[in-house]
Amino acid sequence: MQKKYKKESKIIVNDNLSMVDPGVKIIVDELNRESNLVIDKNKYLKEKNSDDLFILTDVNKKNLISVNDILNDNILIIDHHNENENTVNASYKYINTKMSSASEIVTKLITMLKIKIPASIANYLLAGIYLDTNKLTKNTSSDTFKTVSKLIDSGASINRVADFFTEDFTSDRRVQNLVNKLDINHYTVGTIIADENEIVEAVELAKAADYSLRYGLDAVFAMGKISDDVISISARSKGMLNVGEVMSQLQGGGNEHSGATKIKDESIEEVGTKLKKLLKNPYYI
Repeated sequence: MQKKYKKESKIIVNDNLSMVDPGVKIIVDELNRESNLVIDKNKYLKEKNSDDLFILTDVNKKNLISVNDILNDNILIIDHHNENENTVNASYKYINTKMSSASEIVTKLITMLKIKIPASIANYLLAGIYLDTNKLTKNTSSDTFKTVSKLIDSGASINRVADFFTEDFTSDRRVQNLVNKLDINHYTVGTIIADENEIVEAVELAKAADYSLRYGLDAVFAMGKISDDVISISARSKGMLNVGEVMSQLQGGGNEHSGATKIKDESIEEVGTKLKKLLKNPYYI
């Protein structure tokens, strides 16, 4: 898109790539090799301009953005998560909570602008849909599959995308250890609470919540420390319980299918108590 409008663009990554989904790391590495698009926060600060436009994709909550402290007032949000009081104050917004993923929205925008999608970018967009829909098994519509078809016509490959997300054995064992902590609380809602002295990865919490839905549950909330002073919660739902609304009560957000939050300087026990209290409320759709 930046070529069409003759603008330079960069992807700012401020996360520890060893802590993200291996498929995401593969994509970031490929982008670096092919186009040198990805830079870290410190490098951006040396090159920034006062009129830079920040495009936030797949996120709109302040506490979930790793570069929130460097944002200016010129912001565009492209997202599929609900807004709340923690949403970034943006000049421009394209938020559609009915879409499966931010990747589906981006694909539709690119198509609308009549921009040809290179095969490599088509793969990355398809990967985003594949990841957010748990391999095209939830939160999909006929429009989602039309978008997938469009990306395949542009050169994307389901097999290639599946290769992005092959499981690492050690990580998968950690996910299964989290699943072993599953506790069914109210109705068909489950919680997974990691040990107080255990450091986990946010992506593994998300995978544990997704995996646990197969046990006939409507929603699962997986919680654990991702650093000494930060607790992360990943929530997944089949759509009958609005997990995004639950997460918004803990300074996070999401939609009826997925939600998340990060909480600083509280104990696992304190946050776990708050979460279980919230789950007594009727968040069913």
